[in-house]
Amino acid sequence: MAVLERGSEVLTKVKVSGGGRCNVTHAEFMPQELVKNYPRGEKELRGPFHQFMTGDTIEWFENRGVPLKIEDDGRMFPESNSSQTIIDCFLSEAEKHGVEVLKNHAVKSIKHLEAHYKIETTQGDFS
Repeated sequence: MAVLERGSEVLTKVKVSGGGRCNVTHAEFMPQELVKNYPRGEKELRGPFHQFMTGDTIEWFENRGVPLKIEDDGRMFPESNSSQTIIDCFLSEAEKHGVEVLKNHAVKSIKHLEAHYKIETTQGDFS
């Protein structure tokens, strides 16, 4: 399995999120309340938040050595206050599971063929 990354660095949006601290989730444990913290995706997130909740997110990170803290406004950040902690966690998990991260591979097109997909990138094709 591979992740195709358009840029020369991975997870750049994570790096800058939350002012460089990466707000991982919100300390709200009822799905119908949690979605209110995501106004641009409230409707789309209702289903996923009923299946995978804040507690699951906290547990996932803590099981990987990334403790989280709750700010006064409910936002949750890594205790390190650094988005790099989250990036390192994700990259470590990818490596642990054999996921290859291919940088500078912008996806140009995805085509569904009979039994597989063909992905055309700036660095070549995958099928």
